[in-house]
Amino acid sequence: MTTPTGTLRADVAVSEGQIVGIEAPGTVSAEQVVDADGLHVLPGGVDPHCHLMAGLTESTRAAALGGTTTALSFSLPEDGEKTVAAFERARDLVAQGLSAVDIGLHAMCYRPNELTAGDVAKLAELGADAVKVFLAYPELGIMATGDGLYRTMLAAKAVGLPVQVHCEDGEVVEALVEEASADGRTGARTFGGVRPPVLEEIAVRRALGISGLAGARLYVTHLSSREAIDHVRTARAAGETVVTAEACLHHLLLTDDEYDGPRADTLLVAPPLRAQDHVAAVREALLDGTLDTVGSDHSQERTEVDRRISPCGDTHYGIPGIGARLPLLLSWGLDNGVPLDRLVHVLCTGPADAFGHWRKGRIAPGADADLVLWDPAETWVADDSSFADGTGISPYAGTTVRGAIHSVWARGREVVRAGEFTGTGEPGRQVIPERDGKAR
Repeated sequence: MTTPTGTLRADVAVSEGQIVGIEAPGTVSAEQVVDADGLHVLPGGVDPHCHLMAGLTESTRAAALGGTTTALSFSLPEDGEKTVAAFERARDLVAQGLSAVDIGLHAMCYRPNELTAGDVAKLAELGADAVKVFLAYPELGIMATGDGLYRTMLAAKAVGLPVQVHCEDGEVVEALVEEASADGRTGARTFGGVRPPVLEEIAVRRALGISGLAGARLYVTHLSSREAIDHVRTARAAGETVVTAEACLHHLLLTDDEYDGPRADTLLVAPPLRAQDHVAAVREALLDGTLDTVGSDHSQERTEVDRRISPCGDTHYGIPGIGARLPLLLSWGLDNGVPLDRLVHVLCTGPADAFGHWRKGRIAPGADADLVLWDPAETWVADDSSFADGTGISPYAGTTVRGAIHSVWARGREVVRAGEFTGTGEPGRQVIPERDGKAR
């Protein structure tokens, strides 16, 4: 099994949904014994970045099938809906028992310059993991100004919330979209071309600087470019800010060569897929410890591409991946000699710790009994329906995967057996961050 202190051969004792001990093999007596001989016992995955509210049942079933037992999802504000109201609606949806796994909630802020310190305090009271703001999408009216980001960070610091920032320079993206539209350029290459790596670099440096001034905890989402990653390293070395660095699976496994292929329109995401040198930089950041987490950016519902570069309105962006995240990164790690404990950190422990879920993402006494049996010897080929998420597409279709999820337990209830979803046990529930750093 893989624990926060390393990989070892041992038995895990579970009682009433919690891990109560890690003992020498064969020394635990129990009413039920699960034989994991030949398999790796891993902590349940924690996906730090997903958009599930448009289809909570199907998306969380896919999560379970892929070994993810805690999904940290963004709320989904409706047009004109305020941030707190959208969060309360997401919380109420989770409370309906529609989820197969536990859910943590990030507060998506679509009206950042209207967010007050009182709003942020209310979000913390309601159990938000974090507040998410954008330095992009002025065409949607959701882009934060510098002063709006600074005020949000001051308010978040006061209540112990991290601030997640989507880092692209939206003003320049807007100018590039206008140019492309005037030139009549459309298609996947154009979608990627109006969001070049330099605009991510600019926005990351800006977010780092503002968070340093505010003294806030910054969480940089979906890093995808070499220069942006270098800024994170530099800021850490200088002690300028407390920053958590995230990449997403597609920026580790796919390149922008896909935009010249037959699946191009199903692989649109922001930031877009990058050239090989940037993909190499994201992989280096995983290996050297710069990255703290790897998310899926799973989109249960896709968003229409800006009509100026998709005039017919028939192209959409956002990709699925909540089921693929853990098995495909483990497979890539096997192929590239990445230590298993490093992979488990970015897939499980790192995301849990980033948002104060100390009972999640680890095999340790007192943690929830979220456990995955993974068979490293099995090989299979992913297709569009591999994780039954209901989206009908997968960016990883055709990928040969080494290692397979055998069984999954969520708080001690078996939700996947022999690779099949069981649909048994109590539903997932909202998990609340413990901001004092102590599990209870």
